[in-house]
Amino acid sequence: MREFNYTHHEDLTVLSARFDEFKYRKHSHEEYAIGVTLKGIQKYWLEGEMLYSKPGRIMLFSPEQLHDGCSGDETGLEYVMTYIPRDLFEKVSGKKDVLKFSTPIINDPKLAANIINLTRSVETGQGDLLTSELIMNVIDRTANTVEPRRALRNYKAVQRAVEMMHDNFEAPLKLDEICKEVQMSKFHFIRQFKSVKGLSPYQFFLSCRTEQAKKLLNAGAELYAVMLDCGFYDLSHFNRQFKSVYGLTANAYSKLLNKSC
Repeated sequence: MREFNYTHHEDLTVLSARFDEFKYRKHSHEEYAIGVTLKGIQKYWLEGEMLYSKPGRIMLFSPEQLHDGCSGDETGLEYVMTYIPRDLFEKVSGKKDVLKFSTPIINDPKLAANIINLTRSVETGQGDLLTSELIMNVIDRTANTVEPRRALRNYKAVQRAVEMMHDNFEAPLKLDEICKEVQMSKFHFIRQFKSVKGLSPYQFFLSCRTEQAKKLLNAGAELYAVMLDCGFYDLSHFNRQFKSVYGLTANAYSKLLNKSC
């Protein structure tokens, strides 16, 4: 059993997923990811801790927060997830800068119902009025659980490296140029980058490329153009990487978006 249904709205993306044996590779999202476990147990690693979300529980992932995910038992897993862009979260909540959820799993039946209703509203193409109200309800309620992100040593240098990565997705990662810019040796930079981001620079760059590919597909770009623009020169590699993060291949995701249009 394996089903991943992504639906893109002008403001956000929602996911309805069901699977048993699949496991997400460690990755992060640029958005705030807020979801509800519907059936089974959601088992995932988050910042060095193994967590378990049971039916009705709400999972909160902050932007750039490294995690993986799989079914926690043999019965399989079913859940919904909403991916809310940072600028939308800030606009509605009135909170600035990237924030971190203080608790990764919470029990809030009213919020859970709002998240589920928001997912269904986007999936079924309900009017903007209902969808916008549900978005506001979800953000207002989760905004109470965020706190300022703690500054880490060498955070500014790492963020500068991330900016350089984002400037040129289609080209190979040039470590020498980045190290010169942040004034670190190669090995010191790799060590510091991993201590801040939880991934090596190469793994993080690959994750960023994959997320950029998803954005371009959401915007209606053609599959092969996206593949090349994001630095993937082999479709099978592109599909494998995309599937390890989003549960389905880039090709299948593109077809899903075209079907919903």
